Amino acid sequence: MAPSMQRGKQTARQFKVLELLENSRFGMTTREIRDEAIESLGLSSLHEKTIKRDLEHWRQLGYPIEQHNTANPERPKIWILDKTRRKIPRLPIGVVELLAFSAGRELLYPLAGTPYWDGIQRLWERMRDSTSPEVLAHLDRQRAGLIVRGHGPGNYANKEGILSSLNRATFEHRLIKVRYKGLGKDRSRSRTIAPHAICFFDGSIYILAADVNAATDQTHPEGPIKSFKLDRIAAVSFLDRRFIPQNNFDPEAHFDNSIGIFHHDKPKKFRIRVEKQFAELAEEILKHRQQRIREQKDGAVVIEIEAAYEEEIIPRVLSLGEHAEILSPKSCREKMVKLAKRLLTKYRN
Repeated sequence: MAPSMQRGKQTARQFKVLELLENSRFGMTTREIRDEAIESLGLSSLHEKTIKRDLEHWRQLGYPIEQHNTANPERPKIWILDKTRRKIPRLPIGVVELLAFSAGRELLYPLAGTPYWDGIQRLWERMRDSTSPEVLAHLDRQRAGLIVRGHGPGNYANKEGILSSLNRATFEHRLIKVRYKGLGKDRSRSRTIAPHAICFFDGSIYILAADVNAATDQTHPEGPIKSFKLDRIAAVSFLDRRFIPQNNFDPEAHFDNSIGIFHHDKPKKFRIRVEKQFAELAEEILKHRQQRIREQKDGAVVIEIEAAYEEEIIPRVLSLGEHAEILSPKSCREKMVKLAKRLLTKYRN
């Protein structure tokens, strides 16, 4: 399993352990916590020692989790989270930290109306509550000189229920049926998917999932991981089936060849020539982790990208107008010729 997926599963398990204790009225034994975690997360096995390490993790962070003896021989020792003392330790917070979080919070406005935003707001309020009025006044003066611009806030308030279901399905490895309207399609259709991760990109939320044949008992979806935009999901329903995530899926490596959110199995090598006066702008527009810049004698540059997708490259090259030219691959040049002819016909008319 990819390292990032392993970290994600560990985090999901640790939060599930804390959630179980928070929702428990009479405490839980180590075995009860383990069994509930296995059921909720769709795990095949889980050692009680792992649960104890997770509990110790939260205790180290200041959560008042204690073990108590009972008179019940079937439950001799239980873990209890003392909700009357449940407070995260106060930490000294300065203007720099508040300023950074304040700016980052504005960049996450598209999450408004979702459980993620609720968590951001609660943390923001805690940070402000633990800060002196003098520091807050200084923060307000500093913030006046920091402007955050970007994509307008998305409106996911009406998607809160759907997003919560998608979160649960992702962490519990549950197969789900969604009503999804693909880009450019006239109507939505039902699809069965296995959600592997949730991605926030460019002001929008995407679900990374594999299509599953609903007519079979498939539990090992091996199809390509696709990006489903939350905006286009009209409904979600759970199936009484779990799936086993793809071992080779790594959320971080998934977008290695992408400039944006696009992904498929056939990236291409690109060479793009850009005139001198637009060279710096092109380097930003076509920014890619595998990007190489080769300066030419006339001041122009050739941007080489080892592996990328034409669905992302072509629109960005078009935004540079006549100042950029795709040199290779040939198939992409041919598409640009056809596109240019169609544009010429439109503008002539």
